[in-house]
Amino acid sequence: MSLFYLEYKFTLNTITMSTTNKEGRIPRQIPKFDQYFRAIVSFLTAGPTPNNGTRLGLTAAEEAQLTALYTQWFTGNQAAPGLIELHGNSLTKNKATAIGVEKFMRDFGVFFRPLLNRMAVSPVITSSDRVALHIAEPNLNRTLHQVPISETVFFEAKSLGGGQFKFSCRTTKDSRRCSKPKGADSVELSIKIGDPAPTNGDDPSTRKETSSHAQFILSLGGANAGLKAYLYARWINSKHQQLAGPWNAMTVVIVG
Repeated sequence: MSLFYLEYKFTLNTITMSTTNKEGRIPRQIPKFDQYFRAIVSFLTAGPTPNNGTRLGLTAAEEAQLTALYTQWFTGNQAAPGLIELHGNSLTKNKATAIGVEKFMRDFGVFFRPLLNRMAVSPVITSSDRVALHIAEPNLNRTLHQVPISETVFFEAKSLGGGQFKFSCRTTKDSRRCSKPKGADSVELSIKIGDPAPTNGDDPSTRKETSSHAQFILSLGGANAGLKAYLYARWINSKHQQLAGPWNAMTVVIVG
């Protein structure tokens, strides 16, 4: 990452937009997005070990995804140009390149906003980090989210056939009605298909699924029919991941 960072001179000095700008953390205008995107990828992935991304809590997979997205956007290779190079060249710019650039910007926002939210509450984030990433300083006049969620998820998993299940989640206070507790905006499932059973919800053999609704339908895969599915659930706040509630007791269902 340091090669293109030096070659094209996208230094942090190019980031001058105020973090309170109405455009938000991720610019929507193509020239500003291009400037922002190149600079933040370099900021997060270049540098000493640990780099800024690792220091702020990004995983190796997330950093690798950022690098892969960068090569889709810009290559510096005329024989194999990236999206922004095609769209910025009058000889290759057309409706298809415009659609490709807009889709890339939209998909990047979906991928990167949760990472920004997570980095925004990192205990090691600095004012310089916030300027580079367009993250505003916290408003000390607002009530800070500091108390972890204490409620446990109670749920029913009803098989709908074809590997699909209808999940109905509730709190201890609502014995019949699907609901989320105060402070939670989503429910997170930890899922393992097939033996052996995971040891807990954080077991690395599990996959995670999240729903912002207390009742939702999720496919566990029709090809897994007859296998055991091991399930844990917990309440989370998607903007404050550190406040996640406890995993509930393991539930086992047969995929049908």
